[in-house]
Amino acid sequence: MLSEAEEVIHDRAVVACEAATAAGLPGRFEAWREDRLLAVLATDPELRFLRTISGVTEENLPEAVRLAGSSCWGGDRPTLVLPPGLPLNDAGFTSDGVRPIAVLPLTGLPPSGADVEDAPDIDVFLRILLDGYEGGGAVTEFIAAEHADPRIRRSLLIEDGVPVSAAAMSSHGPGVLLGGSATPREHRGKGAQGRLLLHGLNAAVREGRRFAVATAVEGSPSLSNLRRAGARVHLRQAFRPA
Repeated sequence: MLSEAEEVIHDRAVVACEAATAAGLPGRFEAWREDRLLAVLATDPELRFLRTISGVTEENLPEAVRLAGSSCWGGDRPTLVLPPGLPLNDAGFTSDGVRPIAVLPLTGLPPSGADVEDAPDIDVFLRILLDGYEGGGAVTEFIAAEHADPRIRRSLLIEDGVPVSAAAMSSHGPGVLLGGSATPREHRGKGAQGRLLLHGLNAAVREGRRFAVATAVEGSPSLSNLRRAGARVHLRQAFRPA
């Protein structure tokens, strides 16, 4: 299931890179497959966290190390993202924590019952989403470009006629990618993200998808919501260039 989930994440990365390029964001954005590996490149220094190689197995680990040293990275090598327990004995890399991936089988879900707008005005959606992220600079521009792409399904949770939380989803083969999702500070602590999550999962079931995938920071409320929903969390290992 982990390999299928990483394929879904990569397919979403393809969408995001194409959207960022179409929006004219500075730098170069690419996502490609090579030797059964999944590579993502973003040249803007603020977006370095996107520069990754995943889809790594024991069999193709040597190819992953080779690809990480390729000239295509312009001298700024990517982070290798390995499955739990796969060792990397290479002096050129050092451990850099974990990059969790949550995988949720889409079975036995309760109905949502939330008041959700599934085709909101794009400007309203982005305002709620970006207010929730509280970011800025190149990261905010990248998030906005990605979530404005027509291949992304956008939803807003409505309370008393007011949008209080935003979430997005995209479909890729047998699975869906949940992300991004954010709630502005003044509306937090009321379970908004969890209700939007359940709404999106029910929509994926109606679409015939088998599982949902999401990435989140370890210890974050988003990851806690996914665990409560029954997701299995794989703590993938990150190795950055030494």
